[in-house]
Amino acid sequence: MDHKLVERVFIQNDKRDARHFEEYFAKLPQEYWEISEQTADYAKNEFGMQLDSRIILTICDHIAGAVERYKEGVILRNAMLWEGKRFYPSEFKVGQYAVDLIQRRLNISMEEDEAMFLAFHFVYGQNKKQEPDNLELITGIIRDIVDIVEAAYQVKLNTETWDYRRFVTHIRFFAQRMLQNKQYESTDDEWYQLLKDKYRKSYNCIVKIADYIHDRYYYEMDREEMMYLMIHIEKVTRELT
Repeated sequence: MDHKLVERVFIQNDKRDARHFEEYFAKLPQEYWEISEQTADYAKNEFGMQLDSRIILTICDHIAGAVERYKEGVILRNAMLWEGKRFYPSEFKVGQYAVDLIQRRLNISMEEDEAMFLAFHFVYGQNKKQEPDNLELITGIIRDIVDIVEAAYQVKLNTETWDYRRFVTHIRFFAQRMLQNKQYESTDDEWYQLLKDKYRKSYNCIVKIADYIHDRYYYEMDREEMMYLMIHIEKVTRELT
């Protein structure tokens, strides 16, 4: 194993942790480390993801387990594949990138399900924002809000656009704040009223979302959150209406 790779992964003064993990991963093939590092670099360079430094370890460990499973003919199906592709498109592309590298470097062909399993490491490997315990709940909130927007505008949102990805990312972080019962500081009421009058259709959509959040989760959306969502909805629907 490349000792320099461990130094890049760990904080320099964390010597005991570095020795422990170096010993733990020492028997893994060098190719697993290289694939993990290339995938992390792709996520940073292509999508601007700010990743926790130890994500390379989790990806490397996942690859080791997945390769072993595939060699034994055990292929796991991902129950959240469809929703994951829809609501975490950037992370899914990173997972696909890793699967493609595994195909080229190790000559093992993996299913989209595995790409989605890998993608979820990047969903929760960004700045330690959220532990994966609430994955299904947060994904459900994203799905319901996107469905409300699509129903209000009678459109199907384009999941390939940057506006859509930013919209979904914003909903994800909103869901995390909601589950932690956190809110923004109060916004300027004049600015809120200006956006409300300017984006009347988006405002009506936001009211439906706020009602859904209140009825389902007993959480009151503040005006700051409603204002940001109005802006995102305007952007994500502007070419579809």
